[in-house]
Amino acid sequence: MTELRDDVSATEEPSPGPPTSEERLLRAATTLFSDKGFEATRTRDISTMAGMSPSAMYVHFPSKEDLLFQLVRRSNERALALVLEAVAPFTDPIDRVRALVREFSIMHARNFRRARIAQYESRHLDPEHREVVAETRLQIRVAAIREVQNGIDQGVFLIPDPRVAVLAIMSLAVDICRWYSPDGEFTPEELGDINADLVLRILHAPGY
Repeated sequence: MTELRDDVSATEEPSPGPPTSEERLLRAATTLFSDKGFEATRTRDISTMAGMSPSAMYVHFPSKEDLLFQLVRRSNERALALVLEAVAPFTDPIDRVRALVREFSIMHARNFRRARIAQYESRHLDPEHREVVAETRLQIRVAAIREVQNGIDQGVFLIPDPRVAVLAIMSLAVDICRWYSPDGEFTPEELGDINADLVLRILHAPGY
């Protein structure tokens, strides 16, 4: 059986002890959807990598599309929680935006496989599942706009429209998952710091 990397763990709170059958399927799907794409991956490929029989997947997921949905949904929900948690310890607008961008970028590097699936394979979701994902993504965007707008209102960020800055925040962080490799030049933390500095320059924050 193919060895699964640590970065493909698909649950936010892994269960103690050996992974459950559901977790094994999610991990296998993460590797395969990320490397081969959703369409090129067969359900047999997923169950084989998970060390299970071909029919075992349907005990936990009614279809390959539902398995994709669970991966994308969890990834986006975790991203929303992370954005809210990142800013919570701070009151200064610069510190809050720096924390948001840094942690959002780090997440897309550390979890590059899951992030890659969420960004590039979600087009294969059924319409009702796409709506669920779209709502969570909207909440992430609204949270980021709120942070930038707060800095504008306090006279800290010298830009007229927070939506432009948020496009930059999202693009810089999300694009990491497309090219990131653990063997590459930068660590996730370094990328987080680089992107945070870039965004604060875009915002014309004092000292940047």
